[in-house]
Amino acid sequence: MRFFTKLYTLMLAILIVALAFTEYMVVGIVIENSFDDQVDSNIKQHQLVKLAIQSGIFSVARTGDVDTETARSVAESTSESMGVELALFDSYGNRIINNEMISSDYPSENMEYGYINYRVIKENDRYYLIMISPFAQNGFGMILVTSGDITNVYESAETLRNRCTNIILLAFGVCAVLALGFSIFITRPIKQLTRVGKDFSKGNYDVRATTFPRDEIGDLAHTFNGMADSIEEKISELELAVKQREDFTAAFAHELKTPMTSIIGYADTLYQKNLPINEARDAAGFILNEGMRLEALSFKLMKLINITKSDFMLEETSMREFMEDVRNTVTPISARKKIPIEFHCEDGYVKIEMDLFKTMILNLIDNAFKSGAKNVAVLGWIENDFYRIAVVDNGRGIPAEELHRVTEAFYMVDKARSRKEHGAGLGLALCQRVAELHGSALDIWSRVGQGTAVRVKLKLINEDYEEEDDA
Repeated sequence: MRFFTKLYTLMLAILIVALAFTEYMVVGIVIENSFDDQVDSNIKQHQLVKLAIQSGIFSVARTGDVDTETARSVAESTSESMGVELALFDSYGNRIINNEMISSDYPSENMEYGYINYRVIKENDRYYLIMISPFAQNGFGMILVTSGDITNVYESAETLRNRCTNIILLAFGVCAVLALGFSIFITRPIKQLTRVGKDFSKGNYDVRATTFPRDEIGDLAHTFNGMADSIEEKISELELAVKQREDFTAAFAHELKTPMTSIIGYADTLYQKNLPINEARDAAGFILNEGMRLEALSFKLMKLINITKSDFMLEETSMREFMEDVRNTVTPISARKKIPIEFHCEDGYVKIEMDLFKTMILNLIDNAFKSGAKNVAVLGWIENDFYRIAVVDNGRGIPAEELHRVTEAFYMVDKARSRKEHGAGLGLALCQRVAELHGSALDIWSRVGQGTAVRVKLKLINEDYEEEDDA
């Protein structure tokens, strides 16, 4: 059974029970009150009749004896004068006054003097309230039975019951329509969530549940949307990872194929032909050049793999001393390439792995040299709680659409120039891994024709804190 059917059926069942109980209670209370009023009225009348009979017998007893005939005469006179149907029996149950509406078996009940018993009988679709009480006057015991028509009480109750039934049916119809609307209102968001879930399961990851009011269903919708966002993000990451892996495999195969084709071709030429010494030297040079490129490729791949699998110890380092070491390393290269390089670095203490971080900075400087720059600058400064480092050049720059991929392994903006310079597109990928190892990331800014700036930031060590530790 669907939730909508359960909800609607349950609401109707509760509504029917509530209305039926209300009708039962209302009609029952009205009948009970009306009946109690009739009982009180008939008791009062019964007592008046009994008092009148006792008074009449008492008057007769002053002039003579009281017997059955005397009691009959007084009772008939009282019945006629008060307009009351009654029956009178002696203490043995013998009828003194005959009344067809009142059967002779009533006085057979166990009765006590001073109490009035009553019962309801139905005769010819009419309802009568029978009052019975024993009494004695001047030593003569009697049982008085009076009758009162209370059909109007039952007729009024039936009329009230019919009206209540009609009202309840009308109220039930209205409430059924309202319950239907309320059930639709409650289940509509759930149905929408169901449709969205089905679409999501079919691979349509863009669908989202419409925002609902701030209730439990609204919370469920927000939770579902959050889950969908998380799943979509993870799927995007997986798709990107798969694509990067495919690109990595294709690029790696291509990087191997190109030099191997050249090596095999020139080696075959040397093997099968007797070349002049100059041509043989050129062929050997090509083989050597491609072999060196394969060697550089293998070294960089090993570094990339080892960085992802190894744990390194970070040591407190003065950045001024570190940058001085980097300057000493790149100055000969800068002089050979005839590209000036400037260092402007403030002093500050950070935690780094010396060899890896130096490899990263040297890779960034090497990329700056290869960009066709006329000047390269290495900057270091303190900003808030961080030490920031930037390698800036005024070279060719990187197109904006390429920036998000330059840290992928084997990705090269200018493949022809990179291969000519023994590049394999692993430099920035290696730098990105080193930056991540230090809790940072490469921040690359570049404009075509203006140059490139690669920035990285490190958490600055609080010198006061360090002094307290030393103490």
